[in-house]
Amino acid sequence: MKAEEVYYLPFDDTVVDRTMKNVVKKYDNTDKSLMYERTPVELLDNLIMGDIAKNSLIFYLRECGIDNIIDYDDVRTDNFLNADPGWDFLVGQRKVKVEVKSSIPPNNESISDIVSKRDIKITAALDKDNPVIIFPKDLESHLHIQIYFYASPYKYGYDSFDELSRDINSDYKKIATIIGIDKYSQPLFLGWNTKDEVVKYTNGDIKNHTWTFPWTKRLYWDCPIRNAHNLESLVRYCKTHANQV
Repeated sequence: MKAEEVYYLPFDDTVVDRTMKNVVKKYDNTDKSLMYERTPVELLDNLIMGDIAKNSLIFYLRECGIDNIIDYDDVRTDNFLNADPGWDFLVGQRKVKVEVKSSIPPNNESISDIVSKRDIKITAALDKDNPVIIFPKDLESHLHIQIYFYASPYKYGYDSFDELSRDINSDYKKIATIIGIDKYSQPLFLGWNTKDEVVKYTNGDIKNHTWTFPWTKRLYWDCPIRNAHNLESLVRYCKTHANQV
């Protein structure tokens, strides 16, 4: 992946409306302290960022003629009560499992710095202090994708999770104002890689091939963006390899 290959994914009313409707259903059932303690608005904002990343990518792939995509949110049967099963959508006749990660550049780093310094966020453990390791060979998804936003999550406006939940359930469109949704209008595609390549790269070496941030509980596997693949190659993969049976 090179800096000049970074691509802005679509952000339109279809993506925004779908995102807000589904996030309302997820809000009450999301672990409020997952990764770190979050305010009511911050939790909402994080959920919106993640779903915009996924929905904008699905929208783009379908615009490229890839119609055989199954979004987990369209087929789930748990009424949004549980976390996703380790994948966000399926693609192709092979039903290749895809996971989409969203992030914000630390210290407003340039695109070149993101490419050279950062990784696709692949969880190695949910709690780095008491790690139960998820080895790359055991990852549920076969494809791992990273999307970035130059934005700052909102934290304030509500002190009560219940009050915020009541407001967005009464009118889901309030979310756009509460978090300033237009700040997510430029989803940056920063690369993808396969589970098999992560397995080869890390060799399950926890000591030398994992990393974290001071403010999060999570531990991540090394998966450098500089070694990732670009969006054009993802489209080719979805049209060919994902349809091989």
